[in-house]
Amino acid sequence: MGEMESMLDIFRCPIDGSRFVSKWKCEKGHEFKEIDGIINFLQNQDVEGDKLLETIAPIYEPLWAPLGFLLTSHVSYSGVLRNISNYLNGNVVVDVGTGTGKVFDYINCEVCIGMDISFKFLKILSKKRNKVIPVRADARSIPLQSEVADAVSALLVIHMLPSKLSALKEIFRILKHKGRFVSIILTNNNSISRLLAKWWKIELYSTDYYTKLYREIGFEEIDYKKMGAWTLFTCAKP
Repeated sequence: MGEMESMLDIFRCPIDGSRFVSKWKCEKGHEFKEIDGIINFLQNQDVEGDKLLETIAPIYEPLWAPLGFLLTSHVSYSGVLRNISNYLNGNVVVDVGTGTGKVFDYINCEVCIGMDISFKFLKILSKKRNKVIPVRADARSIPLQSEVADAVSALLVIHMLPSKLSALKEIFRILKHKGRFVSIILTNNNSISRLLAKWWKIELYSTDYYTKLYREIGFEEIDYKKMGAWTLFTCAKP
């Protein structure tokens, strides 16, 4: 089986869930295109990334993320990525809300998929990390077959999603049996997290809220570690 056939077997149509019979044309006739190497599954949908993040995309990786995370967590961003990499290593690894795909610098994966809704961030990912497959898609309808991923990460993104339950259910769906999930989420830990929530205009929830949500979806081995305004969650699919 060729590389393209293998890739088509991993993906599925985000509209109806059917398989792809040729390069980005599904069994039901929905067609998608690659733009600058980015597989665009949102071509007919009006989905936009956060306007501030879109503006600072060129400096997000070298300045915004490491400095902002250090100031709000008192922990090194690259150090956290390095520490969680062993939990994420696997054959097929998916990073939801990947941004520039920095986490893939630390992960060993054969099929590395970085998913985001932002063309700006995915273009940076594509230029810097050619081993990663850049996918423009919505976390509420992940264009992957069920039980294909050994590990999934969603770093600094779940709290930004309007429908957390839908996205987490999709992540659970695509994980294999015993597949691992890592997330870093803004939680109601201190005054800094509350300030950031007001700035981003998002609802802020406790670690207990997310622990209960993960358990209700079906995740097991749920553990977490607070890091200033943020919480690192690890869990697994039974």
